[in-house]
Amino acid sequence: MPPRPILLIVEDDWTLRELYRLALSLSDFAVHACEDGIQALHYLEQERPDLIILDLNLPRVPGTMIYEELRAHSETANIPIVVVTGMYSVPDMPGATILRKPVSAEELTRTVIRMLERRRREWLFASGSDSVRIVRIEEGMEQVRLIICGPGSATLVYWDADAQSGFRRQQAIERNLVAQGYRLVPSDRRSGRDRRTLPRETPDRRRQADALL
Repeated sequence: MPPRPILLIVEDDWTLRELYRLALSLSDFAVHACEDGIQALHYLEQERPDLIILDLNLPRVPGTMIYEELRAHSETANIPIVVVTGMYSVPDMPGATILRKPVSAEELTRTVIRMLERRRREWLFASGSDSVRIVRIEEGMEQVRLIICGPGSATLVYWDADAQSGFRRQQAIERNLVAQGYRLVPSDRRSGRDRRTLPRETPDRRRQADALL
């Protein structure tokens, strides 16, 4: 099975923190929760979550400072952030999605799913027993990564500096697949065995992929 997306919740209200943690865990996310900014910063020194749910009124280190710290470093600058706050006046936080309290667990879950779906999408093409999966990952405001898995164990990785270039590359790859007899498999018809786990990117695997480009 593909790994579950990792979420970090930073919320000092115990009731809300547990409500969000439980709801998101039941939606098949791996969730880590922190009650203040110091705990969150310590966690982020060790882990890179796929998305952060951030309150602004936090003990010790405010949420605005956590946001600025994340955006200041290239390795964390592109992590999506959902700000859940009761502040009347919210400072300018480019790239963050702002939700104003009260926020239900259902609304938060829908927002998280929508944000992650925008960043990562998959298409499966099949021809007989062969299949090719195209994974499109938005690495930031512009940069796009395309991972081509298949046929067989072959893996190719393409990086494009802007969304339009990534889209054109994907179109060309899809046209080539169709010309070879592959057909797009509708998402609601995929069987369990079609859902291949993406290979973890290691330095050796990346060098192999680069050699194939």
